[in-house]
Amino acid sequence: MPQLCLILGNGFTVDMLGHFRQTDNIDVLNLFRLGSEVPWPVDKKPGFLSYKHCPNLWNLGVTPNISQKDASLIIENIISVQNALLSNREASNLIANRRNSSPIYVGAYNELTAYLKHLFIYYDNKLSKVIAQGSPWRWIEYIKRVIGQYDEITIITYNYDIWLERLLKAASIDFKIALMENLSNKITILKPHGSIGFVHKDKLPLDSFNIEKNYLSGDAEIGDFRMEYDDLQNYYAVTALIPPSGESKRIGNQWAKSIRDEGRNILSRFGTGDDIIICGLSYWHVDRAELDELLLTCDSNVQVSMINPNPSPTLNAVLSSIFDNYFLYTSANILEHL
Repeated sequence: MPQLCLILGNGFTVDMLGHFRQTDNIDVLNLFRLGSEVPWPVDKKPGFLSYKHCPNLWNLGVTPNISQKDASLIIENIISVQNALLSNREASNLIANRRNSSPIYVGAYNELTAYLKHLFIYYDNKLSKVIAQGSPWRWIEYIKRVIGQYDEITIITYNYDIWLERLLKAASIDFKIALMENLSNKITILKPHGSIGFVHKDKLPLDSFNIEKNYLSGDAEIGDFRMEYDDLQNYYAVTALIPPSGESKRIGNQWAKSIRDEGRNILSRFGTGDDIIICGLSYWHVDRAELDELLLTCDSNVQVSMINPNPSPTLNAVLSSIFDNYFLYTSANILEHL
């Protein structure tokens, strides 16, 4: 039987939030709008995004009333600096020794990583009960309908949330998290940019929680993590999460490399008769190389469909150049006919 791969970005989550009518309570477009509501993990008081807890982000202009456009620009700048510094760790150490203190953008990167983890934990606490009620959503209905038509289904998601996993569980659809769960389930989920559910083996006292301001973010092997769905607010030695538009190959985290390698290994077996469906990828210039490397792994005869009401013209051009059987759809309603 053929194989299916779903490659999912932020637009997939936006569609899901629209289905559950949660777009006012959960904002995954302007990631800072609700930041003042996110609790600080030590005292559980709201205000994670504040000058007290995130002074570098604050000094760059990141406040809860920042516009989505300005927020995206600041994130892009933060990630671009970190991509440049971490592409050569030896040079980064020399810079650190010369300055004797962390530049504002590096401190902001560490704050951003910690903030995003706790933002999505806060969001997960809001939505998990709604998901558990099992309201049918077209993407889950599609997976249920076609699961018997494919030998293997791979889901590559660049989202940090664990809502997809919760939805599959609610629908009694078995799956495994790649490289963390040794199961024989047909559906495999890969999360190259990490997840709030990736829990490191070393748990630290919660009252010692702090945001490091050093140059090099923590790293670990993929085998040092396990997948969890509860008590996510705990403090661990390493946070497995790459902020939006972070180019994981340049950042050089070992756990992320293992997941990227596994994704390429799976897609290298895709050929005539196999299907790829892409939903909600932004294809920003700072993360294009990672996606290009993944897409160029598989045969050009694979049938590729992209579902996006506002597709990136650049990604559209790339896909039509790589694949002979490429389709663009503007609504997920098309899933009923695929």
